[in-house]
Amino acid sequence: MPDHTPRPAPAPAGAWPEHFTSHRRGSDCPMYANDFAADDFGWGLLVRRGEVSNAYLWRSGRVHGYAVVISTGPHVAEPAERDEGEAAAFRRDVLALGRAVETLYEQLKVNYLLLGNQMPHTHWHRVPRREAGTDPVAGGPLPFEALDLGRQDEEQLQSDARVLRQVLADADDRSGVRR
Repeated sequence: MPDHTPRPAPAPAGAWPEHFTSHRRGSDCPMYANDFAADDFGWGLLVRRGEVSNAYLWRSGRVHGYAVVISTGPHVAEPAERDEGEAAAFRRDVLALGRAVETLYEQLKVNYLLLGNQMPHTHWHRVPRREAGTDPVAGGPLPFEALDLGRQDEEQLQSDARVLRQVLADADDRSGVRR
């Protein structure tokens, strides 16, 4: 499946990506090139539509179970730019995904990454970390290349997404969340 999200051109060391300032303000934010209504937008498979964001099982990288929650409402680059209700809703969406992924994948530790240094649009990476030998850099910071280079096995990704959708739907039903 081809990637559809326009990516900022890599910036030279010590520089921000081209158009970073305007993207941060929301002008032509590349994240909005994604079709948030689609079940598959190239980068990932939709596993849950949340209150203010969508959760995706990510296709790129070498870390099995890598998932991302992307804000789908009005453009916000930083969590502190949200009002209290929206911030709480975004956090609930992230936690729902985190709990579901923990039921499916074995992990030793979880990294939650809210960076925005390349794409200044609120999105949260959820990365399972594993034992030495199965983790790209067990016990240390994960290089972004482990999340960006390579692709997940498509058949396994599709299967995992189906299970995650069901786990998330069951959790929403138990908590009374309506979608």
